[in-house]
Formats: sequence, C-alpha cells, structure tokens
Amino acid sequence: MKLRLMQNFGLKRKAFVIFLLLVIFPTLGVGVMVQTKFKDILREQYVNATIRNLDSVAGQLEEQTALVEDIANYLIFSPALNTYLRPGAREYTVATERAKDDVEGFLTFHLMSKSYIRSVDIRGYNGNSISIGEPINGAEEPWLELAAKRRGGIVWSEGYNAPSGWNREIHVVSLFRVLNAYPNITNPQGDLTIRMDQAQIARLLQNQVYREGGSVHVLNREGNYVLHSQVEAPPGFDPREALATMNQAGLRYMMLNAKGKPYLTFTRTMDTTGWTIITAVPESYVNAQSAGVRYVMTMILSLVLMLGVLALFGFHYTIIRPILRLKNETNRVKLGDYSAQLPVDSHDEISDLNRKFNEMVLTIKELIEHKYKQELRERESELRLLQQQMDPHFLYNTLDMIRWTARLEKAEKTSHLIETLSRFFRSSIGGGHYVSTVGQELQFVQSYLYLQQRRLGERFQYALYMEYDLADVSILKTTIQPLVENYIKHGVSRKSAHNVITVRCYAVGDEVWIDVQDNGPGIAPDKLEAIQEMLVGRALESQERSGAIRNIHERLSIYFGEGYGLSVVSSTPAGTVLRLIIPRTSRREGEEHEQLAQTAGSSDPDAGRGR
Repeated sequence: MKLRLMQNFGLKRKAFVIFLLLVIFPTLGVGVMVQTKFKDILREQYVNATIRNLDSVAGQLEEQTALVEDIANYLIFSPALNTYLRPGAREYTVATERAKDDVEGFLTFHLMSKSYIRSVDIRGYNGNSISIGEPINGAEEPWLELAAKRRGGIVWSEGYNAPSGWNREIHVVSLFRVLNAYPNITNPQGDLTIRMDQAQIARLLQNQVYREGGSVHVLNREGNYVLHSQVEAPPGFDPREALATMNQAGLRYMMLNAKGKPYLTFTRTMDTTGWTIITAVPESYVNAQSAGVRYVMTMILSLVLMLGVLALFGFHYTIIRPILRLKNETNRVKLGDYSAQLPVDSHDEISDLNRKFNEMVLTIKELIEHKYKQELRERESELRLLQQQMDPHFLYNTLDMIRWTARLEKAEKTSHLIETLSRFFRSSIGGGHYVSTVGQELQFVQSYLYLQQRRLGERFQYALYMEYDLADVSILKTTIQPLVENYIKHGVSRKSAHNVITVRCYAVGDEVWIDVQDNGPGIAPDKLEAIQEMLVGRALESQERSGAIRNIHERLSIYFGEGYGLSVVSSTPAGTVLRLIIPRTSRREGEEHEQLAQTAGSSDPDAGRGR
C-alpha cells in the first residue's frame, strides 16, 4: 500500500519521505534509545559505587567498634585490672599501684592511637576507679543498668549529648559492660564505659557515602537512632519505615518516595553491633550526573540531523534537479523543439547522460533535416559493422543511459541490474591496467555474484569480507573472479537449496590472504592430486577447472615472486577452500612494479618470467 502511494509522488516528495523514514525517524529513535540506555548505565554505576562506598564505610566502622570491643574483652582477662578491682584492693599497696599504672598505660596507648575514642572510665565496686581521656559526666544510668542485667554482655548506646570538662557539650556513642572477675566470671568487679566520638563517625559517613542533598542515618537493632549526618532526613522520609520496607522486599537499595520526590535508598547492616546504615540520595542528583553527557549526545544528534538535511539538499541539487531538468527538456523535444540542450559541467553519470541526450537531440535533428530513410539504412549498416568493434566505454556509457531511462520508467529492478552489469564491464576493462586493488577486485566480484544471484534465485547466496585497511593493496586484475566463476560452473547444485560461496580478505603479517570458500561437492581426488602437483611445479594437463587455477597461480608467482600464488587449503564433499597469498603492497607500489616489468619486458623478452 505504501509503495502504491509513493508511485504518485514526485521525486522531491519521494526523496523527502525516504529521508524522513530512513534518516530522521531512525536517528531520533536511536538517539532516544541511546540516551535512555546510557541513563540506566549511569544509574547502575552510581548504585554500584554507592554500595561499594557503603560497604567500605561499614567495614571501617565495624573495624572501629570491633577494636573497642576487643579492648573491653582484654580488660576482663587483664591480671593487672583484676588485681586493681579485687575486693580489699582499696588500700594502697605497691602491687595495686603497679596494676593501676599498667591499666592506665594500656588505655592511654589506645586512646592516643585511636582518635575516635574520647574517653575510658572504669568504676570498681571496691571503690577504685580509672578515668582516661576527656572527663565526661553524662546521664548514662539506663545503659549501665542494661549492662548490669546482661552480666558481662556488651551494650552499645544510641548517640547522646554529654557535658565535658574540656568542652561545653559533646556527642558520643558509648560501649557499656560489667567487668567480671577472672577466672571467677560470675563475680562482677566494676563497670566499663568506652566513649566514641560521634562527630568523627558522622564525618566518615558524610565524606564517603552521601552526596549533595542526601542524608545518612544509623539505627540499632531496636530501630533507635544511633547517629545521623549533619544533613537531616528529607521531609516525609522516615528511616525506620524505609528500613522496614526494604527488609520486607529483601533489597539493599530501592527507589522510595517522600512527599512526591523519589529518593534512592541504600542500607547496610553491620555484623559486630547490629547497626544498620541507611542513606537516601535524591534521584534528581543522580540524573544531574548524566546531564552533561545528555547535552553532548543531543548536540551530536542535532549535528547528525543537520548533516542529513544538508545531504538531502545536496541530493536535490546534484541528482533530483538535473533529472527534473532532463524531464523538461525531453518534453520540449516531444513537442518538436529540437533546440533543447542540457548543460554538461561535470564528469559524473548525470552529465554523461546529458551529453548523450544532447547528442541524441542533434542526431534526431539531422535525421529530420536530411533524407531520413537513406541515412537510417546507412546507420543500420554502420551499426552492424560496429557491433564487433564497439568501444567498451560506449557500451557501459550506453548502459548507464539505459539504466537512467529504466529509472525514469519506474523499472527499479531492471535499472539496478543494468547498473550492476555496467559496473561489471567497467571493472573488467579497468583502463587497460594490469594491476588493480583488492577493493576494486571485490567490487568486480560482487557485481558478478549479484548478477548470478539474480539468475539463480534464493538457492544461491554469497558473502564478501575484507579488513578495511586492505582496500588499496595491489593485486593482479581478474584474479578472484575466475575462482568464483569455477564454483558457479562446477559447484552449484540445482538440487540443493543452499549454495554458498564466501570470500575473505585479511592480513597475516606482511602478507594478504584471500580465502575463497564454497559448499560445493569438492574437487575429485585425482584432479586434486594433479592440481597439488602443479602448484609445486610439476606438469598438469590442461583442464577447464584446473586451467584457471594454474593460470592464476602462474601470474601471481611470476609477478610477485616465489612464495606467492594460489593454494588448495582443503577440498571435501562438504566444500572447497582456495587461498590466494600476495604481498601487502599499495596500489602506487604495484603500478611502479608494473612499469618496471613492462620496461624490462621491452628490452629483454625473457625478463618477465622471474624476479
């Protein structure tokens, strides 16, 4: 239906519709798809980075709390502390004083080496006590009572404010524990309090986890606040509800809404204390990270569309307008105005077509002015003589004219076949040069295979591959096409619905290998043996299939020297693989080599048989 609608369109409208369908819409679609995909990738990268940072911070915080718990465990087993806290040690003795000095030295070392510990207090039930660090006197009775109930178990407090003898007020998180005697662990001897600097922990969380507009919160097992960052929770965001929702879903991160605003929320539970770190980052911040990339991609997309529009205008001025002008001049000739002429200002196909049109109009005018019938008979006689001596260039120029005429008549398939045949003849002539390039040879082969495919139908398929930097490598003309033609003649099976030939060109060191692979029945064993003998320098009977192989091998060996030529890689009932090996030389080097060979051949007839 769409094709029928376009049949009524002019060239301008067709070009615009094709441009719209094949350039504008695909470019916009790909641009939107790429931006969406890139946004998802950035979000995933951000999520992974935040999780890694959260794990890193949790690991550091676990390490700090584990070290504090290790200090508490060591003190229980410390002989010096047991000596200092045992009943009856209230009176001064040398042993008691030495035990106190040992404990104070141990605590002072840890206090100086671990900046996150603010102070350590030990209150013995025998009246002895030790206080190291900043003097703090806060309302800590609830946690001391809880520690007494646990009878030696560790109790971590929430964050709380406590007056300090050095500062007005500080924020701490503390460890409380009853110190039992050792080895009589059922006998409590005193209370231990180790206070950690809450502000330093908060800075650790802020620097490593949250981003602009985000907040960090730490909850204990009971859901109470242990501490939080300086940035408060977003309005409507409850860390407890968020934690419950994420635990129920079994996820470490998810998107949660607070008063209509989405927040990326992450959690991490610490093994040592059971605390859970919760951080919430606005989605707007995550999207802002990709704003610059989106801007660049939008600019690239706009540039591509602009280039597409310029291409459309270029196509209009170089292709469509000359064709419309040709149409108008043709109508003038149709109405009897033989003064119609088209400008010829370039060397492309359209100018060639214009030149032929001008010649045609002049010829028609001459035929009308002179004796039409007599000149027509003479022209027919001349054409019969010229059929055997027709200039090849005139042949493919005329094919070009026929191709454009077919296009004007809406015969697109016929036009394309004529164009391919014209390109095939043009490549086969090649300006009389003996040397071509790999890229030109593959174009020649492609034209030939396309025509064969149109002849054989869907049961024949082909594929051509070439590394992009090998297009300018020198090769002798008509080297690959005979191998392909051999397969068409001898390998294509009419019974098979899947006849395939593949040509691959790739570099191996300083050489270029060209593999021609098919799925034909293979070469007969006796013929294969004879071909192998020929390739190593022995005699070979002249046969149609092996003759082409021999010719190609000898041409390559003579031109490029020993070590180059053709070889049979394999030949089985499942197919045959032939390989051409040539040096990796440029087109310019090949032309110089050709000139030298021709010069040497003119002075010495036998000089062209070797290097």
